[in-house]
Amino acid sequence: MFNGQQVEFEQPIYWAVVWSAALLLLGVAAFFKHMRIADRREITAAGVWLLPLTYILSSFVAVSHYLAVNMILVMCMNAAFFTIGVFLLQHRAASRVMRAALLWTTYLIVIYGFINWFGQRLFAGGLVGWFSHVVANGVYTDAVMTDSNGLRLTSVFQYANTYAAFLMAMLFAVLFTASRSLKLHDRLIHGFMLVPIILSIALTLSRGGLVMLPVVFIVLLLFLKPAQQLTWIINLVISAAISLIVLQPITDLGLSLNQVYNGGDAFKGWALLIGASAIGAVLVWLVGRYLQPLFERKFGKWSSRRGASLWLPLGGIVVVAVLALLLIGTGLRNALPENVRIRVENINFQQHSVLERITFYKDSMKMVADYPVLGGGGGAWAVLYEKYQNNPYVSNQTHNFFLQYLDETGIVGILVLLSFLVYVFYQYLRSYYREQDEEKKQGHFFYFLIAFSILAHSLLDFNMSYVYVSILVFFSLGGMAAAIRAVPLLRHKEIADTKPAEKKSSGSGLPVLYSVAAAAAAVVLLVVSGRYVAAASDTQEASRLLQGSEQKSYEQVREPLDNALNVRPTYPTSVVQLAAVLQSVYNSTQDANYLNEAETLLKKALEREPYSKDIINQLSAIYMSKNDTQSSFDLLADNLEKFNWDMSWYEQVIGQSVTIGYLALNTGDLEAQKAAAQRGIDAYRHMLANVEHLKTLPEGQMQGREFTVTPAITLNAGKAMYLSGQTEEAAATLKGLLTEEYANPETAEAARWYLIALKKMGQEDPAVYEALIKADPASKEQIEMTAAMKF
Repeated sequence: MFNGQQVEFEQPIYWAVVWSAALLLLGVAAFFKHMRIADRREITAAGVWLLPLTYILSSFVAVSHYLAVNMILVMCMNAAFFTIGVFLLQHRAASRVMRAALLWTTYLIVIYGFINWFGQRLFAGGLVGWFSHVVANGVYTDAVMTDSNGLRLTSVFQYANTYAAFLMAMLFAVLFTASRSLKLHDRLIHGFMLVPIILSIALTLSRGGLVMLPVVFIVLLLFLKPAQQLTWIINLVISAAISLIVLQPITDLGLSLNQVYNGGDAFKGWALLIGASAIGAVLVWLVGRYLQPLFERKFGKWSSRRGASLWLPLGGIVVVAVLALLLIGTGLRNALPENVRIRVENINFQQHSVLERITFYKDSMKMVADYPVLGGGGGAWAVLYEKYQNNPYVSNQTHNFFLQYLDETGIVGILVLLSFLVYVFYQYLRSYYREQDEEKKQGHFFYFLIAFSILAHSLLDFNMSYVYVSILVFFSLGGMAAAIRAVPLLRHKEIADTKPAEKKSSGSGLPVLYSVAAAAAAVVLLVVSGRYVAAASDTQEASRLLQGSEQKSYEQVREPLDNALNVRPTYPTSVVQLAAVLQSVYNSTQDANYLNEAETLLKKALEREPYSKDIINQLSAIYMSKNDTQSSFDLLADNLEKFNWDMSWYEQVIGQSVTIGYLALNTGDLEAQKAAAQRGIDAYRHMLANVEHLKTLPEGQMQGREFTVTPAITLNAGKAMYLSGQTEEAAATLKGLLTEEYANPETAEAARWYLIALKKMGQEDPAVYEALIKADPASKEQIEMTAAMKF
């Protein structure tokens, strides 16, 4: 459930909101008597709803109403799962069931990833194709993705870095579970999965995962007793060593099997994986059976000393530093598979992904400067980043959860989020160190591992944009909150001074109020998300009709679009689709009413979605169909700063400035002629400045999209200079386009305008003139006529 700000991602998210609302209603019914909201633990269930409230506030100033509403729904879903977690996970049996469910879900995801890695993609697609919308031609899209680094394992996430973040969190959860499991089969099962999880992390080729894993691991060790620390470290070292031994052959088999499938090689891969995992499971069991009890006896007294938990993490920092130096600075890295080795070698602050992230963060702060208090609303970064970006990269995500939250909800929102997180973490850790019941203490530590690990990794990536991951984090935060000691919000003296009626109110009135509010929120979510499911379905149905090979009638296509717009009148995708259909019907009928309807529809949507490139371009096309070049030009030129690095936008603005200027020249409107031409010149100079800026990028940073001044753009810029009266500059600009191939239409056009500019100044270039006339005799009359026009 990736919140990618595109229509194809929406329907699963809306369905998730529907089910979340239903679960919240069930939760309210189940825990009605327990929702007292009277202590430090349960107040968090009320506080979490401040998060969607900040998104509601930011929606009033949102740069995209449509995306702002989507984020309100997502944050309500997160709040719902947090609320369920707070009350459900107070019960030990329920907590055990949920821990098992999360672990087995993880194991299925990891196994599913290896099914794809070993080339059995059709089998993998068949397993989930009956319910998943991302299975195409029988294959789960990008379960093994390809980028400039080669093949990268992503399993169900379709993005390697988020899969690595998820695996990192669950690795620690599995280590924790394996070390505290008492039953033989439990320890063997969890120990068995450590090797596949570590191998999966390596196969993601995620540098962020490789960097954050040891950092988070060392931090987590601080919360364990020395005996637990040693058990974790030994189990991790054993599993990592076994993984390293089989990493090369499993990597090679996966790379070849994803090119050409071979059943024998796939069998080898599975045999290696299962054999290595089985050895790991036995060794983990032996550690738990013999070493762990020994550690607990030997370090029992030491564990009670202050600062006892610091020594191993401090030593771990030294060990990690030494291993990093060995891997990066010595030949030890040659033991790694080539694709993994290259990724390890590139871990530095000068490689492109680090430089790009630093750029994202700087650009993010530019956005905050313009939208400081309430932010730009949900999806603000995706909508605004082209305006603030330093270079023409493409990224709908800030690659930092907290900065993206700041962009969307402003200082108010980020302060609420940080206050909420700090309160939950502080109260949880305070209760953790005071808790005497070891079973309860350890049971909820599982959720701390998940929440802390993913939030830490989210400093570097957009994991929380995966709604499954954000739900997992907030449910885990709810599990942490469930462990907070139930200290009344009112101190004992305050309670004693309270009148009996007030005591009753605080004990019975608040649960009723909270339960009613939560139930009302759930009902609203059910209704709204249910309608949005229908709207998204209608929009996708219209897309299928428009893209289908069979001819569809206007009425057939319009019906689902009207249905979608009845629910969401300014739904950008549906608006653009309907406007394009109306324009197409106009082209067939020449009935201007269709264009007028399309124009009205687009203008209404543009008020709510002022940064929608698709809406602006479609409205420009409608103006051009109406032969209203001036309105099209004004629309594009007025919005140029929003798309600072879009070459096509500059091309349209500069080209239309010449058209408008030439029309004004023919009508004798000197003021309009120069105004239009000057806007084109300003755009051209801005483009030149951007090209020069790109030369200042650090050596390791990629530029992103192509951004160059093409000959066609330069030609129109030269024409605009001529029309604005800047004749000398026009001649110099146009001369730079000349080549010896005057039969070439582009060169001939540049030569004509170059000679026109010279003639206007009373100068000439005989060599160019003779070569042009020889190649195109008709140019002589064109030069004379244009140069003779006075302005």
